[in-house]
Amino acid sequence: MLTHWINELMNLLAGNSVYVHYDRGAKLRFVLFVVLFLAITIGLNLLV
Repeated sequence: MLTHWINELMNLLAGNSVYVHYDRGAKLRFVLFVVLFLAITIGLNLLV
């Protein structure tokens, strides 16, 4: 179920008009990027 929503979010952000199934590695990189982005932005906000 979680992988479905990750796929949906990736398709939404990519602007795909057709549903694209991404492989496990691409999903993992996407999730790691989102977590890293959130950690950096939250960390920078805590410093200010």
